[in-house]
Amino acid sequence: MSENPYDVVVVGSGIAGLSAAVAAAEEGARVLVVDRAAESEAGGNTRWTSAYFRLDDVYEPDPTFVDDLVGFSDGRTPRWYVDELLERLPETMEWIQGHGARFRRFPTYFINSARPRLQPHGGGEALLSALRPAARKLGVEFRYCTTAESLVIEGQQITGLRVSGPEGPGSIAAGSVVIASGGFEGDPEFLTEALGRDASTLLPIAPSVHGNRGEGIRMALDAGAARAGQWDSFHAEPVDPRSADAEALVMVFPYGILVDRHAERFVDEGRGTVDETYEATARAVWARDGGTAWFITDTQLDRVTDRERGLLTGVKPVVAETLDELADATGLPVDALTSTVTAFNAATGEGEFDWRRPDGLATTGLEPRKSNWAVPLAAPPFRAWPVSCAIVFTFGGLATDDRARVVRDDGSTIAGLYAAGECTGLYHGKYPGGTSVLRGMIFGRTAGIDAARTGAASTAAPAATT
Repeated sequence: MSENPYDVVVVGSGIAGLSAAVAAAEEGARVLVVDRAAESEAGGNTRWTSAYFRLDDVYEPDPTFVDDLVGFSDGRTPRWYVDELLERLPETMEWIQGHGARFRRFPTYFINSARPRLQPHGGGEALLSALRPAARKLGVEFRYCTTAESLVIEGQQITGLRVSGPEGPGSIAAGSVVIASGGFEGDPEFLTEALGRDASTLLPIAPSVHGNRGEGIRMALDAGAARAGQWDSFHAEPVDPRSADAEALVMVFPYGILVDRHAERFVDEGRGTVDETYEATARAVWARDGGTAWFITDTQLDRVTDRERGLLTGVKPVVAETLDELADATGLPVDALTSTVTAFNAATGEGEFDWRRPDGLATTGLEPRKSNWAVPLAAPPFRAWPVSCAIVFTFGGLATDDRARVVRDDGSTIAGLYAAGECTGLYHGKYPGGTSVLRGMIFGRTAGIDAARTGAASTAAPAATT
């Protein structure tokens, strides 16, 4: 290994990694970022996401922020973590704006919503575009097409990183290492083992998913790290499987019915606003035999004036004048489809349809019930979109403390090892939307600051040779 180690080596260049790198360099640290992707493809999931923040304003979280993050997990998400997020929110938002990021309220693909969303101009890529030049100006070095393989440990101290890259395998000496390389959604075997069922039918939400293969998590576990988060779950979104577009979302599912390949309904499509039900709906689709459902509606969808915001697929729907024709075009059994639609129509009632909010138009005597927006499917032409479950990121990951230091099962820290972003476990049950990029930025910066101080102190001592 080099006798002139870096103070901080960061693994990954998404929002958590770049936040760590810039923050560490601002502390005066000598910083290296390694990323398995080519420079033109780097950035992880951040590069592709809309990067919604669950905030009322730039410095103000929604009043439900704490209750949602803790409550959605049935109390399993640590309260201290949420408190730290809120305490560091104003300073971190000031910091990222100081690097040129700007935020706005912008109509989202959640065409009806129970929670606020703030978005950076330009989405997640805009955050990366603000931090990359700042990193280079501060002297941060980048090595692309370089995969982190394992940690170098001397005694109880992390002293470097083993990598493989264009020049073959090698080792990089470091005073501290920050893992910010995402989850393990890109490793089918790892994912199947964790989820406890075949994950091959899950679609990647974006090309970045394939790059998140869990090496950062595994190397930390090998070093004694504790696990956190729900390892057998993941963040899911409903997408059109025909589309090659990233995040080809179908977020209009409340305004019709969802049927499986047997033409049977299996979920309450209208049990709440889109932003609060889309993940559970996507997972319900994945749980069905075959892993793909059909969203079926008719011209009533035209009454949803903002429908295009909720349809990010570029592929047109299947259109048919009759249910027989629709069944033929979609491959659904015609008798079962006719029976399902007939039963659904008979169970609907009278009332005023209001797509913007839960309107109480519910079915009666039907299982599963539809709690809102239950309008008969009787105004052809009928339209249908296939819907599959896409994986965004995994919930299981590494345990960390309030300084983003990786911890063991007994609560002690692994000296010189930090982690931030989706490689750290936090979520259980239901993902509280608009929090992943935010926490990656806040704790990425936290990791960078602390790693710089720890790493600088370590590299100031005489370097060990191997």
